[in-house]
Amino acid sequence: MKNFADYYKDLLEWESVEFQELISEWQDELITEIQNDFQSAVSSSGLKSLAFVPNKSNQSVGNQVEVVALEKLNEYLKTFQIENCSGAGYPDRVLAKGDFKQIALEMKATGDWNPKDSNRRVLTSSSKKLRVKFTSPVYHLLCTVVYKGELGAAKIETLRLDFIEPVTQVSVRLEASVSHKMLTSATHKSIVF
Repeated sequence: MKNFADYYKDLLEWESVEFQELISEWQDELITEIQNDFQSAVSSSGLKSLAFVPNKSNQSVGNQVEVVALEKLNEYLKTFQIENCSGAGYPDRVLAKGDFKQIALEMKATGDWNPKDSNRRVLTSSSKKLRVKFTSPVYHLLCTVVYKGELGAAKIETLRLDFIEPVTQVSVRLEASVSHKMLTSATHKSIVF
């Protein structure tokens, strides 16, 4: 198992990109400021126990929960705002405070928080978006919205913030993938029946 800082060091080497600092140690004052703003937003918004009827399949319920939580949080956050981080890859969002846009924010929704669950939650597989959109120091925040599904409705139960540090342990897998485009233009033999 690696830590996040070592992962980024190895990833930059793998990508043949000059080293740059892609994860920084959190400052206690910044954590406290985020914690206070989120706590106030969660309390004021009624986010916990917010129930709504998802309008699509079970596979997309988590995505809908994430969108509802994001909209509610942005409505009630006073110091920070959650902004989209355009482009493919990690992160999907930025937690911004005016011009301070150095917090990579990944939001996830889950129907259950089980501290013994060892299923992977993929954060990142490429450094490109971080290198292009962020300058050091770069902070990483994981926001998990926990919900329950009841009688065709989803009810938000908790919100969890994980302030990812350079020493945070991560699981790393070397992964290869193909696309239809790559397979179509490949030099290997293909047979279609």
